Amino acid sequence: MACEEDFSEFNNEAEEITWLRKKDFETSTVMENESSKSSSTNYSLSLPKISFPYIERKKTWEQLFAECDNYRKSKALPDEDIVVLLTDIGNELNWFGGVAPSMKNYFIQTSNWEHFFGNSIDIRFPIAYEIIIWVMRYYMFPDREETLKGVHKKSIGCIMDFCKDKSQIILKMRTADVCESCMNKFIERDIPTLYSRQFFDILDGIRNSMTFRGRATLLQQPSRVEIRGHTKKIFFTDLGGLELALNPKEKAIYFLFLNFEEGIRISHLSDYRNDLEQLYRQFSNLSERELIDRAIDVLINPLENDINVVLSRINRKIKNAVGDSLYDFYCIRGERGEKKSIKLNRELIMYT
Repeated sequence: MACEEDFSEFNNEAEEITWLRKKDFETSTVMENESSKSSSTNYSLSLPKISFPYIERKKTWEQLFAECDNYRKSKALPDEDIVVLLTDIGNELNWFGGVAPSMKNYFIQTSNWEHFFGNSIDIRFPIAYEIIIWVMRYYMFPDREETLKGVHKKSIGCIMDFCKDKSQIILKMRTADVCESCMNKFIERDIPTLYSRQFFDILDGIRNSMTFRGRATLLQQPSRVEIRGHTKKIFFTDLGGLELALNPKEKAIYFLFLNFEEGIRISHLSDYRNDLEQLYRQFSNLSERELIDRAIDVLINPLENDINVVLSRINRKIKNAVGDSLYDFYCIRGERGEKKSIKLNRELIMYT
């Protein structure tokens, strides 16, 4: 990965563009042919939709691909390796992603997905989708010119849809499919079956993860949870294996409430000191018992506010991870003075 200084220098080169109208922002510019361009050799779920006028930073394709070349050179990468630049900077043609003439350098814009999808998905998935379809196109077509000729100007839910109206990306990603004509490219280009199988497995996984979150509220269906290993890392199985990253103190509290399904009154937290200490010792790298005891003392002290701060942090991380539609299943919740608990059906939890 490029260092922070590289990113700082890279972002400072960007120009600003003001989108006055929503329609213009949602329109991709068609690249008619290579000669029509200037000469070239070359991670929050709750963000609101964009309001207009909207100011966006942008770069030319040449600038973006130059960054790929700089990275390739700095890492001494082999010529046959593919470099994909993930950037929150916009681009001159207003595309979601693009390919260099070499077919070895790519860029994908990581910003503004919330404008099209709102809170219905984790934005990791459209970004992952863009990455995999550009890799697929690398194998499907011999050069950039053929790739651009192969796009569908009318959206049909295929990976080769151009999406001049960028809002059509919703159909494209929710189907995550390949039409028969494009499927034939895999045969014509003699793409190894192993590669093809992996491509379609990834597309299926992205589609399933994207649609699961949207249906969860209607079906009252939370994601399964997988808890792995001795350190009990928490993963949401049906959300693409998304991890809930908690620090040792947060994890100890969360597992305490998972273990006591009937709930716990905060005022009675001291009654669970032994359980809490055992969990905290398991997750913490503090080796001295005295330090662990001190941390537990502060946590269960009714005159301190530490437990409320920790609960607030845990719930905020849960909401950021799973979004509003699934939040209630996993958060630690309860009326003031009453028992707090986690709603999730424990049958959905698997320990591995």
